[in-house]
Amino acid sequence: MKLRYIEEPSLQFGLNQHLCPKEGIVSYSPFDINNVRPEKIVVGMVGKSESIDTVVSWVNSCRNAIEGKQPKKGKRLNRNLFPGFCGFNSNVGFKCEVAFDDTYLRKINNSDIQDIIKKNESLEDVIRLIAELYLAEIKYLSQNKSPHVVLCVINEDLIKHLIEATFEPQTDEELITIKVDEDDEDASEKEKNFRRYLKAKAMKYNIPIQIVRERIAEPTGEMQDPATIAWNFFTALYYKASGTPWALVRKDMSDTTCYAGVSFYKSRDKRTTQTSIAQIFNELGKGVILRGEEIVKPKDDNIPHLKAQQAFNLLDLSLKEYHDAIKQTPKRLVLHKTSNYNDEEVEGFKQAAKKYFIHQVDLVTIINSDFRLYRENDYPPLRGTHLSFDGKRHLLYTRGSVPYYETYTGKYIPSPIDVRLYEFDESPNLICDEILALTKMNWNNTQFDRRLPITIECARNVGDILKYLDEGDVMQLKYSFYM
Repeated sequence: MKLRYIEEPSLQFGLNQHLCPKEGIVSYSPFDINNVRPEKIVVGMVGKSESIDTVVSWVNSCRNAIEGKQPKKGKRLNRNLFPGFCGFNSNVGFKCEVAFDDTYLRKINNSDIQDIIKKNESLEDVIRLIAELYLAEIKYLSQNKSPHVVLCVINEDLIKHLIEATFEPQTDEELITIKVDEDDEDASEKEKNFRRYLKAKAMKYNIPIQIVRERIAEPTGEMQDPATIAWNFFTALYYKASGTPWALVRKDMSDTTCYAGVSFYKSRDKRTTQTSIAQIFNELGKGVILRGEEIVKPKDDNIPHLKAQQAFNLLDLSLKEYHDAIKQTPKRLVLHKTSNYNDEEVEGFKQAAKKYFIHQVDLVTIINSDFRLYRENDYPPLRGTHLSFDGKRHLLYTRGSVPYYETYTGKYIPSPIDVRLYEFDESPNLICDEILALTKMNWNNTQFDRRLPITIECARNVGDILKYLDEGDVMQLKYSFYM
């Protein structure tokens, strides 16, 4: 066994590199500062009248700086972990501003929501009908205005009804089996179903939406501090408006690599069919989402696999759409999967890569690990700890103690991910370096010590939303519609 430590990967910003998304944006501007980018983000808003008023006031207040989290009396607080928010205006940080007028504010009547709640006993019907109120206003904005992003504002009284409703139970057979970390978004599983349904059905209007709870303006004790909330909100908003907040560092600008994730999701009725999806990104986080064919799990195998032709078709279509979107074919393909590969999948994926003259292919499985490493003095292992059993089997701590933060930010003992290399042309060390770097490519969260690379984290979000699309519904290719 060989043990090494991977230094925290830097990110590329407009004028320099930095470890931290927040400090990088403040000191060095977003990655696309010298290119075509959003300098003014026009937003629409949909929600109850008083909720919109609250969020409008909050958005306007965020034009100015917000003080970072304050330490408790007698305690020291690390400013790298809880910095203040620089403000969202044309002079600092993102060097961008939010714009809207009253005609972009679409208000839903209280009485319409109350009628739905009173007249429908089925909680699923309540969610569907309330979502339709929002969708009608999103449709209006798409046809009569030109917002870059639509904010769907949900007030706390409505949340009380939504969190009681559910579309489907979660089971152990869900294919994205890697544990969701304790820092997952602050929402119950049942509330998330409303979010997923609304995002799925809004895709046909071709405008990304961002769901906002009214309490964002006055966060309670169990929520993040105001500065962190602002950082996460405006970073996501900038990305959804087609901005590039940061990118991976490229050592050789002539070598282009794309990172793809392949996973499966069940239909909502929990029948035996599984649907494959592929999500593929370049170093800038730009890419496409593709849905593949339905497959049937063998009775003697709980893990779904693609036939060789299905694997070829999925990757072939993904690379074609990637080329159309990015306007180039990568020289190297890194494929992440949440289950082991079989011979047919390997053959199909490699043949698709060859069709596009991609001769460097790394086939990687990323799953949970039952192994644990221990440090002296009871400190969690460092994020970036990499243990190699052999050339093909590796443990990687993507969560753990972070020197930049001077702490471990989680609540529970961190566990590593199991990285298995089925076929690879690059060195295992470089492949693990890239996985750690890809954990920082999540534009929903500016705290960079995420557990999963974007290729796998994206899979979870995409599969959860796609299951709410009916036959004939529009499916968007951009990740900004799923995050």
